[in-house]
Amino acid sequence: MAAVVSALVDLRLFLQLGVFGLTDGAVVALNAAGFTLAYAVSRQINLAHGSVFALTTVVVASLASAMGVTAASPLPTRVGALLALCAAGALTGAILNALVERVAFRPFRGVKDPLGPLIGSVALSFILLQAAIWWHAAYYIAPPNVHQGVGLPLLSMPDLIPSIDFGIGGVSLTLKDIIVLLISIAAALAGSALLTRTRFGRLLRAVQQDPEMTSLCGGDPATGQLLAFAAAGALAGFGAAIFAAYFGAANAQFGLRSGLSAMTAAVLGGVGNLGGALAGGTLIGIFSSYSDYLLDAAWTPLLVLALLILLLAFRPHGLLASSQFSTPSETETVQSGVTFAPRAPGGLRWVMAALAAFAIIFPWLDQLAGWYRVSPAANSLLLIVLAVGLSIVVGFAGLLDLGYAAFFAIGSYTAALLTSSGSQLALLLPAALRSPWLALPVAGIVTAGFGLIFGVPTIRTKGEYLAIVTLAFGEIVPGVIVHIPDWTGGNRGISGVPVVELGPWPPGSAIGAYYVALALLLVVAFAAVRLASSRVGRSWAAVREDDLAAASVGVNPVVAKLLAFAIGAGCAGMAGSLFAGLFGHVEPDQFDFTISLMALAAVVIGGRWGVSGAILGGLLVAAYQYVLVDWLSALVRALGAVIGQPLLMATDLRMHNFAVFGVALLLATLPRARVSGTEPAHARAPQADHDPPGGTDHDRRRRCAWHAASRRRGRCPL
Repeated sequence: MAAVVSALVDLRLFLQLGVFGLTDGAVVALNAAGFTLAYAVSRQINLAHGSVFALTTVVVASLASAMGVTAASPLPTRVGALLALCAAGALTGAILNALVERVAFRPFRGVKDPLGPLIGSVALSFILLQAAIWWHAAYYIAPPNVHQGVGLPLLSMPDLIPSIDFGIGGVSLTLKDIIVLLISIAAALAGSALLTRTRFGRLLRAVQQDPEMTSLCGGDPATGQLLAFAAAGALAGFGAAIFAAYFGAANAQFGLRSGLSAMTAAVLGGVGNLGGALAGGTLIGIFSSYSDYLLDAAWTPLLVLALLILLLAFRPHGLLASSQFSTPSETETVQSGVTFAPRAPGGLRWVMAALAAFAIIFPWLDQLAGWYRVSPAANSLLLIVLAVGLSIVVGFAGLLDLGYAAFFAIGSYTAALLTSSGSQLALLLPAALRSPWLALPVAGIVTAGFGLIFGVPTIRTKGEYLAIVTLAFGEIVPGVIVHIPDWTGGNRGISGVPVVELGPWPPGSAIGAYYVALALLLVVAFAAVRLASSRVGRSWAAVREDDLAAASVGVNPVVAKLLAFAIGAGCAGMAGSLFAGLFGHVEPDQFDFTISLMALAAVVIGGRWGVSGAILGGLLVAAYQYVLVDWLSALVRALGAVIGQPLLMATDLRMHNFAVFGVALLLATLPRARVSGTEPAHARAPQADHDPPGGTDHDRRRRCAWHAASRRRGRCPL
């Protein structure tokens, strides 16, 4: 009898977790359907999709607060408010995603820079995140005497759905669960009908299958892409409204993880397969529900990211893929969009020499002028080291790495574990092995090893898929650090990390660390320049341009890519080791996506000027981060005092860094849309029926004949 009761309890628990998973998966499915719809038409991955979702949740929560509807309101009022919020969420998402298409994707139509839109969408994701934070701050009022943590607090949502439980056999099934499932199913069916039974849907499917033929039949692929992004944003916004209503809260920081979950579901269901995306989202929700209970809720997001990496590396089409969709890893070589020259122009080399001389005498100038900025200057040098290391991966080998901060974190924690008085590992080591000087090369070697490990699954991917894999790695590493507190201290981090000592300067002096950072930068830059001109550099250039061509002349693309990852990771690891000593404390929040964005911005700004360009780009980013932001903030506050504007008087631009770096990255990327390549044939309407764009004369005559015959038979796609 006891065994039967235990089995029934286990069965009820299994079914209950399934109900929770279906409800959560319904939201993920809508978000994933929107993501895959935009990809199916544009063949470009939109990394701003998650930020559209996050901003919409905040907008919906604030609208719910403004409507004044509460849990005590009459039921018809609450139902009407829920439907209105869903419509508002869909409209908000459609507008935001249409803006993303116009700003980040439309300028690159016809330009031979496939990753330009990807970087542009990264920039817009940060701008939208900052907009969500601004909106959130405008509507959130902290309760009195309540301490606010580091993260943004939740915006509360009224309980619009009555708390009615239709428990069946001990399994809780609330009215809220049923309504969320029904609304999600209805939205999915409506979206499917829209695509299959309307002119709008036929246009999207025609653009998806053959953009050039669509233009021959009188359609506009550019309009189709814009409408696809708007529809994708509407699905994401609808899901965001349901999410906020179901969980009763919204937060501006839901973006990146929600976007990665949507990507996982889309890839799981098959790239470009709308029905597969819905099924994949449901599976992700169910998987997460059981993982939260059986393992640990803290590990579930990391497992989802690991699943995304495995899918992109070994099954990029997904489990329910359609044969009409292709991935860069199987059809073409996709470059990083950042090409480096092996040597800088002569004039630029003189500028580099002058900057090196100034860097050498800077500590004395700092003391004489009373600036006291040696520590920020040392951090600036470490940021430039990161830029040079990333330039090896992105510029030389053509591998877009969006998770570069992970190696910086690994190097910092390696140094902390080896040298900190609060580290269990350091206590087991002899005093001679706890030297920061020894930790510096060890951190480089350890991170180079992790670069090889991380590189193994990424070498099977290219282009935007590679960017997503590295982005997932960049999110996994801080998550793992948080969830092994016995070694890393968790969210508290590790304190008592000593700084390197050099020459006559006393222990703990920032001047010694500054000169070590300068020496590291000079060594890394010199090595990068020599590598670019060497046989290894030429092999990287060959792999960057064309894997198959490189292999045909004896270059091993796998070895070349792994070597680039290892060297780039080693540079970041050594920079991280010095960073840990300068701060004396490391914690996971120091290594978020912003670090990767700053390094990438430096590389993109440097453009075609090789290693010197990466140094100048890093110097520009560091100058803003450590100098200009304070000056500009003081200038804005002074202006506010003059005109009597309290809002300006309290301005601190550091609170708006997401927007600043997003705009900087976008401005550095958009000029690439005006170079390399011409407008594709399908991006413009044919000038005349006898002269359709694209293809040979024979192809044009054949297509025109097909078009005319299809018109007569009523089989034209449009």
